[in-house]
Amino acid sequence: MIKPIVKYLLRKKSKESDRSSCLVHGNLIMNVAVVANYDDGDSFKHVLNYVRELRERGIKVVDFYVYFPTKKSLEAYTSKENAVHYTKSSFNPFGKIINSELTKALRKDYEVLIDLSLGKTMACDVLVSKLNAKWKAGSHSEERTYLLDFMIDLKDEKDIQKLIHHIDQYIFNFNKTKAA
Repeated sequence: MIKPIVKYLLRKKSKESDRSSCLVHGNLIMNVAVVANYDDGDSFKHVLNYVRELRERGIKVVDFYVYFPTKKSLEAYTSKENAVHYTKSSFNPFGKIINSELTKALRKDYEVLIDLSLGKTMACDVLVSKLNAKWKAGSHSEERTYLLDFMIDLKDEKDIQKLIHHIDQYIFNFNKTKAA
């Protein structure tokens, strides 16, 4: 992808869209999308555990989108979690999705999208911008304010475990329908 052009197109689409975030109640959420980058370190294991935990909570739909930086990392990936895999080749140079699995995903509606990519790749940013969700949450970044409705500032720590903890607290625990 041609990064400056894709960023420009994403910002332009964001300004032109009539999408506005709306309130979601933590105890009524039934459709969640999680977007993450694959790496072979502990941070990805935390993401996998969080996806499992969301599914065990009884949330009807928890779709997991994993970006693989290389074909080799995709081939090395072994997990029992159902996930939609994508790479750089899933997009054309201008950020249009050409992967059939991702194209199907664009037709789905989610109540919450949780971005655990930490803004590391343009491919994750493109996917986050194109997925339909009432509320989008992730790590704070000045460059990505047009993508997310709710951002957690980790003060340069980039610790995925802390990000998961804080996002989960705010989305699922604080915003309940019977809160005073």
